[in-house]
Amino acid sequence: PRQKDRPVAALEAKEGQSRDCWSVAFGNSYNVEERVVAAGYDNGDIKLYDLRTNMIRWETNIRNGVCGLQFDRKDIEMNKLVATTLESQFTVFDMRTFHPKE
Repeated sequence: PRQKDRPVAALEAKEGQSRDCWSVAFGNSYNVEERVVAAGYDNGDIKLYDLRTNMIRWETNIRNGVCGLQFDRKDIEMNKLVATTLESQFTVFDMRTFHPKE
């Protein structure tokens, strides 16, 4: 349960590493138990955090700063994740299998 004045989750870089998170998206919220956060970073990293287990579920790198992330629908299980980059490119990931399609 939520504690007053305490974060539910803290997503911090490892010791000695410093990356700027440029975008976030909440997904997999089709029921009250499942929640994930996708985070896009300046170096092209995309990480999918499972808020239920407090672990990284999946990660990849698209070699360019991630400006935007968006899941396709909120009322169904994770299906697709779109990532947009600084150079006006976008990548669509199939979140059922975690494979990219450009």
